[in-house]
Amino acid sequence: MSVDLKDIQAARTRIAPYIVKTPLRRWEYLRRLIKHEAPLFLKLETFQNTGSFKVRGAANKILRLSENEPSKARHFIAASAGNHAQAVAFVAGRLGVKATIVMPEGTPLVKSSATADYGAEVILHGLLYDEAYARAMQVLDETPGASYVHAYADDDIIAGQGTAGLEIHEQLLEEGFGASSPLQVIVPIGGGGLMSGVGLALKALRPGVKLYGVVAEVADAMARSLDAGEIVAARPAASRTLAEGLAVKSVHPLTFSIIKSICERIAVVDDDEVAHAIFTLMERGKLVAEGAGAAGIAALLSRKLKLDPAIPSVVLLCGGNIDMNKVSTILEKALVRGERWLSLEVVVDDKPGELARLTRIFGECRANVLDIVHDRLSESCPVGYTKIRCRIETRGSEHAREVGLALKQEGFAVRLLS
Repeated sequence: MSVDLKDIQAARTRIAPYIVKTPLRRWEYLRRLIKHEAPLFLKLETFQNTGSFKVRGAANKILRLSENEPSKARHFIAASAGNHAQAVAFVAGRLGVKATIVMPEGTPLVKSSATADYGAEVILHGLLYDEAYARAMQVLDETPGASYVHAYADDDIIAGQGTAGLEIHEQLLEEGFGASSPLQVIVPIGGGGLMSGVGLALKALRPGVKLYGVVAEVADAMARSLDAGEIVAARPAASRTLAEGLAVKSVHPLTFSIIKSICERIAVVDDDEVAHAIFTLMERGKLVAEGAGAAGIAALLSRKLKLDPAIPSVVLLCGGNIDMNKVSTILEKALVRGERWLSLEVVVDDKPGELARLTRIFGECRANVLDIVHDRLSESCPVGYTKIRCRIETRGSEHAREVGLALKQEGFAVRLLS
C-alpha cells in the first residue's frame, strides 16, 4: 500500500491544530433495537471542525503542499458535495490563501454558504460529484499555479482520514477493548477515502477488525465493484440523493485497491432508509447527522448489514451538515410514516354538536388535534352534510388503530388521507 501506519501517525501530528478528537459514544438504544449483545459505539465526526471528517484529509494535503512545495500552495481548487469543500475552505482560510470550490447544484445551502463563509469562491455545477469534478478540472487548467485537492483519491487525503482510525483504536483501549479484541466497524463510502484511511489504520493496529461499508443506492458502483472483484461502470442514470456526500458514481482505482483488500462487504441503502436513520438519531440519540453521516445507521436499522451480535461494533457518523429544510421534511414524513401524525376525513350531518362529538372522541383517546378544516362546498359532499378533515397526533400505529376503532364505534365513516 502507498499509505501505511507511519504516514497516518505523521498526519495526526501535522493536522493537530486544525482538528478535534471526536467522541466515541455508546448507544444503548440501537444496541437493544438490533439485538446486539456486545457494546455498540458511535464515532461522532459530526462534532469535528467544519462538521465532518473531511477536515482531517484536507488539512494533511494542504499542509504537506505548504511544507514541501510552497509555490503550489497559494491557490487551492477542489470539487465537493459539500464537506470536503468546507474543509478545504477552512484550512485555506486559516493559512490565508485562496480557494475555489466547485459544488453540485443540489448541494444543501448550509454547505455551500458555509464554504463561502470560510472565504472560498463557490461555483455550482452539475448534478452529482462527478460533474462538479469535471468542471473543477477546467478551472484548474484555467488557473496557472493552482493546486487541486482531491476529495478522496490522494495518499495524503487518505492518511489524514486515517487519523480517525487512530482515535477509534485509542478510545477502545480506554473502554477496555485491547488490540487483540475482535471488532466490527461500519464506514460510509462515497469516494472511499475515509474507508481507506480508517481501514488501513485499524488493520495495522487491530488485525482482527472487520470493516463494512455503506453506499447510497444512486451511487452503488463501489458495492458492485467489490462484489465483482474489479471496477465496474457507474450506472448511466444520474439522480440526486439525500446522502449527497456519498453521491460519487464512479470508482477510483486507488481507493478501490485498498477497499478491496480490507472490506468484508458493502451494503446499499436508499433515501427512505437514510431518512429513517436521520430521524432515529435525532429522536433517540439526540444527534444531528446528514444523509451520508447516517448511512451506517440506515444499514443497521434496515437489516442491510447483519453484524455478529457478540462482537463490539463501531458505526462512524461521518458528517452532520444537513440542510434545515431537509430536516423539516424528514421529520414530518417520519411522523406520518409511523402514524404519529394521522390525517383523516369524516362526513357528518351539518348540524351543531357533530364537531364536538368528534373532538370528544379524540380527547378520550388522548389524541391531540393538530389542525382541522370544515368543507361544505366540495362537489362530493351532499347538501346537508360537511366534510371534516383533521390531522391528529398519536403515539404510533397501535394508538392510531385505537382512535380509528373508537370513531367507527361512534358511527363515523373514516377515510385516511395520505
